[in-house]
Amino acid sequence: MQEIGIDIGGTSIRAACVDEKGHVTAFEQIKTPFDPEEAVRWIAGTITTWESSSLGVAAPGPLQAKEGMFLDPPNLPGWHGFPFKASLESISGRTVLMENDANAAAAAEWLHGAGRGAGSMAYVTISTGVGAGLIIDGRLVGGFRGNGGEVGNMIIADNGPRQPGMNNGSWESLASGTALGKQAKAAGIRGGAPELFSLASGGDQTAEALVAEWVDYTARGLANLFHTVDPDCIVIGGGVSGSAPYFMTQLKEAVAAKVYKSAADSVDLRTAALGRTTGVIGAAVLHRLIRV
Repeated sequence: MQEIGIDIGGTSIRAACVDEKGHVTAFEQIKTPFDPEEAVRWIAGTITTWESSSLGVAAPGPLQAKEGMFLDPPNLPGWHGFPFKASLESISGRTVLMENDANAAAAAEWLHGAGRGAGSMAYVTISTGVGAGLIIDGRLVGGFRGNGGEVGNMIIADNGPRQPGMNNGSWESLASGTALGKQAKAAGIRGGAPELFSLASGGDQTAEALVAEWVDYTARGLANLFHTVDPDCIVIGGGVSGSAPYFMTQLKEAVAAKVYKSAADSVDLRTAALGRTTGVIGAAVLHRLIRV
């Protein structure tokens, strides 16, 4: 059985056919157009010969997932208020299920990636921003307003750099890949988060100090997730996860130190396994999960 997934990003749109084992069997990609109607026409034309009654779409928020409508995603300025689900269903003749990109990635990792076999899982993406997808007993937690998993706005410090639309001291403003890159630049380190982790692994003391601070902030957010959701495991994805071989041991120790002693030995952090295909795979399998 083939399933179709569409991954919409600020830079590109990816379309794929995915088999029952999570393998991508067909793939197409275009640069994201400014006009969402152009994107709908491209998707409908691309999937014409792909046999599947299910069509899932992963998209950046904020959006109204159930209604399939974009609100005001900052990376898609021409798409604000666009009824994507209704438009694509009308042109393609297929039923469309839409979800924010972090939730879709969580679905992919839970069914086919690092979280496979877990009863419950929290997927945390740390990249341009910080977000999460929560799966409890096979149910994707969307929440009353669709804000379930918006952990980037979780307050983890008394203060921090100002970021429009976010709380002062938020996880995203202090410990996203973007924030880490800014901190590195202020310390005279070019190349963003990847270079910072590389220098830290080589013993650079300035880099080590910045990474240690990032580990502490990130551990606060993850510990809060453990206490709130109590998942079997937390899967770390996003751009920063590429440096996991360097920081994961430190991060596990830091999280273990912030949870109840009775839970410290069972802290289970994993690195996301699906890489750049996470979005399309997650979109394709959305119909397998119940959203609550």
